[in-house]
Amino acid sequence: MSSTTDLASIPEKLRMLLSDRPHKKTSRNSATAAYAIDAYRQLAPKYAYGRHRGPAPRYSHPAAVNVSLVPDSRGGWSIPLTLRPPQMLDHAGQISLPGGRAETGETVWKTACREFGEELGCSTDDLELIGQLRPLYVYASRHQVVPVVSVCSSLLTFQPNPDEVAELIFFPLQSLVIDEAVVVGTMQRGSSLFDVPGFRVGDHFVWGATAMILGELRQLVRSIVEAEPMLLWFR
Repeated sequence: MSSTTDLASIPEKLRMLLSDRPHKKTSRNSATAAYAIDAYRQLAPKYAYGRHRGPAPRYSHPAAVNVSLVPDSRGGWSIPLTLRPPQMLDHAGQISLPGGRAETGETVWKTACREFGEELGCSTDDLELIGQLRPLYVYASRHQVVPVVSVCSSLLTFQPNPDEVAELIFFPLQSLVIDEAVVVGTMQRGSSLFDVPGFRVGDHFVWGATAMILGELRQLVRSIVEAEPMLLWFR
């Protein structure tokens, strides 16, 4: 297990890997793009037929999600996830990252922060932008999603909006990057059963676009840790 100091260094090392400047949408260096492709291949549902790789159609909606590293009581980092209520129009009953559709004139960062605060009922004043992950086309809801990675410098008080959040779930970063994190679950659509890769978070199973985004973050953090043997706390 790493020390608190080692864990504290992860966001800054991620910032060095994610070469985007604030609010830029598309530029990525080849190394981080390769991590995204590997993660998407590993965690994409087989029935998706590669549609998430786009290009997004002209009628798609711009959106952003916030992959935020927030401090936990154990001196580590956790990622807030939400269980969407059954009455939601899109992705009802699924585990999602806080986020949503962009409003006119908004930057990606503004959208990600606004949605984070609205869904989780908390201040976003202490959220700091680290960078952006690879955009993902979510064909089921026709959104072109830009995942924004952020870090919070303080403990947050959450009051989730019940109209958008049935349950607030915290995914420890350490649990995301351990060797055995990726598992295979069984999903049902109508009368069809199919296997999908994803992550177990408590009693919940995270799959689809959310798992693919988390998979890219997993690859990046593992690359940081593997480059520094003193940080090998995930094995």
